[in-house]
Amino acid sequence: MHGKPFLDTNIFLYAFSANEPDKQKIAKELILFDSVVSAQVINETSVNLIKKFKLSEEDVQEFIKSSYARYQLSPVDREVFLEASFLRVKYHFSYYDSIIVASALGFACNILYSEDMQHNLIVNNSLKIINPFATQTH
Repeated sequence: MHGKPFLDTNIFLYAFSANEPDKQKIAKELILFDSVVSAQVINETSVNLIKKFKLSEEDVQEFIKSSYARYQLSPVDREVFLEASFLRVKYHFSYYDSIIVASALGFACNILYSEDMQHNLIVNNSLKIINPFATQTH
């Protein structure tokens, strides 16, 4: 394990959104970490930047360039898809969440920051899912 965290799509979306300033602050701190993402995360974030945030193509291109420059990229390949299938059976993850988890495991990350999955779940005795917003009061 190299100890770099893996960032899920929702971390980036909160960093762009001013609707929940407490979550935005936490997300902005997390995206500054030396982290790992996958092409899936870049794809999901990009489509939401276009559809939900109405950003221009130039802004989306800057996000993509910045992501490739700043983060290490975990490949989404045959092994990831097969591991994701096993994870769906074992942990009952959704299809896309299982690919995120498999990508993080494949890159030997020990932390996955995500709001969408079970907080503090340890997957395959090596990857801890942390909801960085879990301490927020609603």
